[in-house]
Amino acid sequence: MASIKKKIKKESLELQLEVFIIKEGNYLIAYCPSLDLTSYAKDKESVIMTFEENLMIFLDETRKKGTLEKLLLKLGWTLRQIPEIRYDPPR
Repeated sequence: MASIKKKIKKESLELQLEVFIIKEGNYLIAYCPSLDLTSYAKDKESVIMTFEENLMIFLDETRKKGTLEKLLLKLGWTLRQIPEIRYDPPR
């Protein structure tokens, strides 16, 4: 198992995520527990690339639908408003 930390900045949203890479059979699986988001591929470079694509789709779709904040809170994230508005992932 390997772990990567990913910092995403998109418009006014900045997330710092931990993503685990696990070997399962002939595939690598990238899993982000704080978003319950996964992807898979046959090599590390591809699994990271597909995870980033899935993450961008997830963020775009939840923001378009207006469900991102509700989903983050449901997944255990906390909202801090002082000194600035920030979401912190569960630990």
